[in-house]
Amino acid sequence: MRLDLDNLADLARDDRQLGLALGSLTARVRMGPDQAPVDFEIADGAVASVKPAAGEADLVISGSDSFWTDTLAAQPAYEASSLTSGGASFAGDIPRTIAPHYSAWERLLQLMRFCACGLPPMPKSVPDRRETDDAIGRYAYVSARGKEARIYYEVAGQGDVPLLLHATAGADSRQFRHMLSYPPLRARFRMIAYDLPGHGKSLPVLGEPWWEAQYRPGREELMDWAVGLVEALGLDQPVFLGCSVGGQLAIDLAAWRAEHFRAFVSLNGWSSASPGMRAFDNAPFRDPAIASDYFAGRVLATTSPLAPEARRHETAFVYRSNAPGIYAGDNDYFMNAHDLAEDGWRIDTSRTPLFALAGEYDRSSLSPKNGAPAIPRHVKGAVYRTLQGLGHFAPSDDPEAFCKAITPILDEVSAACRARAGE
Repeated sequence: MRLDLDNLADLARDDRQLGLALGSLTARVRMGPDQAPVDFEIADGAVASVKPAAGEADLVISGSDSFWTDTLAAQPAYEASSLTSGGASFAGDIPRTIAPHYSAWERLLQLMRFCACGLPPMPKSVPDRRETDDAIGRYAYVSARGKEARIYYEVAGQGDVPLLLHATAGADSRQFRHMLSYPPLRARFRMIAYDLPGHGKSLPVLGEPWWEAQYRPGREELMDWAVGLVEALGLDQPVFLGCSVGGQLAIDLAAWRAEHFRAFVSLNGWSSASPGMRAFDNAPFRDPAIASDYFAGRVLATTSPLAPEARRHETAFVYRSNAPGIYAGDNDYFMNAHDLAEDGWRIDTSRTPLFALAGEYDRSSLSPKNGAPAIPRHVKGAVYRTLQGLGHFAPSDDPEAFCKAITPILDEVSAACRARAGE
């Protein structure tokens, strides 16, 4: 790894995003391959110097030699685009140096890349669609398995077909605000983006001491809230589109609750949990000693490197503002409670089409055994597509590219529904 350390120090000192993420930290942080790591001397939240590694460090961030080589490319592949995606390891005090400043370490990696490759490209243009940004927000009392919740949802569009939208783990209907304002989709669908109980503007379930228990929803509960909302709003067999945990839910609904829907679109869902997912520990995301920047910084790191900067940060902001333990609870289901090898036979695509999509910059697309590409192997008639240039949070971090990609696919979904209905 060849870096101009003086230039890197200047970039780090002048970077406002890094300065904000460092807070008042004083520490020596070591990053880079074992042969040539770099020490960042940080004093009261400012980078004082960048030098070749020497002595002891408070935090050591390491990874394979191939990761450090590939991450310095101007447009790295997914596996080298961030510390999170690249599987870098951290040795240090989690509550003091790692978790509260996680976004700082990801930003330092970006600055190392800028130092090696030059400044980042000009930002993508972000269209202003305020003339169609007129979603109507409402509440509905929804019942599910003996529980009741006052659920917030937003509606937009004049199309005849209802399209129900479920966000990623820990997030809420704000992830779909750009989709709700996209004219071609508004003409085709009546879009409904909703919050689960305890997410976004929806308070936890009514009539029980939710403050005495951890939030740990299972597959049945999540399916029941989706079906309960369909029934509460009187929706006529909507298309269900979910992202990440919502992508898993789309597949499980197809297997267990298909009669309530006309089609399913799973975005960045998995066929089954990979060994890495099953080994993943969500406990730190419930620990009050672990700062929320730990998961919000990881979210920012796993947005698409090709997405507009403002939209990437907007996606992370939604995560920063969610309630404690909500992300961890949804993530438990995402990581552990879904397996098409067991349930795939239950899905009848001749009655309810299933489209599985995964972004090029999402880990699911890179796993032919467990990821979205494996879904058609377990579900006869399921359709799989890779969304080029898009990532895990595509509806919110690169909504313009996502809407352009999803519109013709949703046209295919609608055509498949009409064909199955004999129209």
